[in-house]
Amino acid sequence: MNHSFFRIILSIKEHSKLCISGNFSFKIYLAVSGLLFYFACAYFTDTAFAQTSASISDTGFYFDTVVTIRLDGTQDETILEEAFAQMARYEAILSRTCEGSDVWNINHSGGQTVEVHDETAELLALALDYAALSDSAFDITIAPYIDLWDFQNNPGNVPSHDMIAQAGKHIGISGLHLNGTTVTLDDPDASIDLGGIAKGYIADRIKEFLLEKGITSAFINLGGNVLTIGTKPDGQLWNIGIRDPFLTASDIISIVKIDDQSVVTSGTYERFFEKNGTVYHHILDPHTGYPVQNGLKSVTILSDSSADADALSTTCFVLGLDKGMELIESLDYAEAMFLTEEKEIHYSSGLPQNKN
Repeated sequence: MNHSFFRIILSIKEHSKLCISGNFSFKIYLAVSGLLFYFACAYFTDTAFAQTSASISDTGFYFDTVVTIRLDGTQDETILEEAFAQMARYEAILSRTCEGSDVWNINHSGGQTVEVHDETAELLALALDYAALSDSAFDITIAPYIDLWDFQNNPGNVPSHDMIAQAGKHIGISGLHLNGTTVTLDDPDASIDLGGIAKGYIADRIKEFLLEKGITSAFINLGGNVLTIGTKPDGQLWNIGIRDPFLTASDIISIVKIDDQSVVTSGTYERFFEKNGTVYHHILDPHTGYPVQNGLKSVTILSDSSADADALSTTCFVLGLDKGMELIESLDYAEAMFLTEEKEIHYSSGLPQNKN
């Protein structure tokens, strides 16, 4: 039996006694057979991923998801320990559900100004940039809608139009003000959710830490948000499989080869329920309060920054195929793969089409 399994279980139990950031996306399926992980978004396909004498890896439970880090070319376990300690710190300041975190304090400020950590301010600034870039297709003040639908626990209840309209009164990025490291929400009943960008941001910070430690080859997976350092030890590119949502969790529809980059996917199949023949999924339109219905099944983003990939995967899904592709083509730091409900794949101009 793989001992990593027991470390995960212990980590889950420890977090259950503290706080679990339940609003971060849970994007993996766990199968215990040599502790095999199939990620709902993207997963590693190289058989060479098996740990060797020249690599170390560990797994933990943070941000309501399983986190795995593999380091090549070192046997220094303290680097892994420090990396996971940083994960715990970021969870403690960015989780909505952890009392005393920056986000918890903002959401319970009653309209008063809140002082936050530098990292929180940096993340909020990036979120505001994406809101401006997308005409609020990306909007972290969407939290009241997220709470109303509650896809993690909802057995199949569709909120009424009146309930959605009422929640919508407290949504709007213009009511969020960032001034240095101080944050103010004009509406005392407004709240924010960083689930569409936080894991990517944290992955980037962990990568920075590992680079400072001299790591030249590594694989970081935050519940489906994949980020790599360099290439594989043998110099080959990392192969990241994109899940085929029309088949089983282990089937892939495309393979992305990356070097020192991130791959993030947002899809309707991650969390959803069906009622009266209609599928309701967790990707909500900030302008309407309802799940996005635009013919897309998933959007995968390739970028040097995992925070950019994280935010853009949600943004482009909400924008839809045409506007989403237009946005990607206007950016010089990201590529995209759009998968439609008709099983059509659309690649941005700079993304190699590596089909399975």
